[in-house]
Amino acid sequence: LAALHAAARCLQCGDCDMAVVPAVNAMLTPSTSVSFATAGMTSPTGRCHTFDAGADGYCRAEAVGAVVLKRLAECTAGQDRVYGVVQGVSVGQDGVSASLTAPNGQAQQQLLRNTLQEAGTAGCDVDYVEAHGTGTALGDPIEMGALAAVMGPGRDEHCPLVMGAVKANIGHSEPAAGMAGLIKLALVLQHEQAPVNPELKTLNPKIAAVVKGVNVKFPIEPEILQSHFDNEDQ
Repeated sequence: LAALHAAARCLQCGDCDMAVVPAVNAMLTPSTSVSFATAGMTSPTGRCHTFDAGADGYCRAEAVGAVVLKRLAECTAGQDRVYGVVQGVSVGQDGVSASLTAPNGQAQQQLLRNTLQEAGTAGCDVDYVEAHGTGTALGDPIEMGALAAVMGPGRDEHCPLVMGAVKANIGHSEPAAGMAGLIKLALVLQHEQAPVNPELKTLNPKIAAVVKGVNVKFPIEPEILQSHFDNEDQ
């Protein structure tokens, strides 16, 4: 996703007319996996129980993926197939945090606000979020707390914030994880439907606490996105 940010900026500045943004995670060495397990980062069950009360770490995954970016006007002129439009991009520094798996919620909120401002939209107008969602007992509630704080205020009661995280399907592909989430997001937009969160049986009570009062859905069956734009001209 940092590469996506760089590619978008290059296109905006005229440094290039097309950018390929790839990501890959391969050759998962035993020594690295052992060190992550020793640190308590990975799940003994071999699953990413994202959003679930049984969250106990993540499982590692190999992955490779790429997207091609062009300016929208040039895509339209060339009759290219468009899977999505990047309306805003931002990168941030997590700053002071307790550990690698305990992110800084305030820094996450600021990053979300910066991105929404560039996109020219409000958090309450976002219908779906593809979360980082590693399936850790501490990290997931911090992330959801930041999302609730930014995306919750002013939200229409008929337009829930639908949450998903592809790591529950394929595992955490580490440097390729952002690309995996982006590709999933493009498919969600294409089909206007969010798939289930496969490892969600009982919502993590810490997540339930931080999203209390916010209209959030964690699909356990396919969820048709009820966009607030449905009745407006696009």
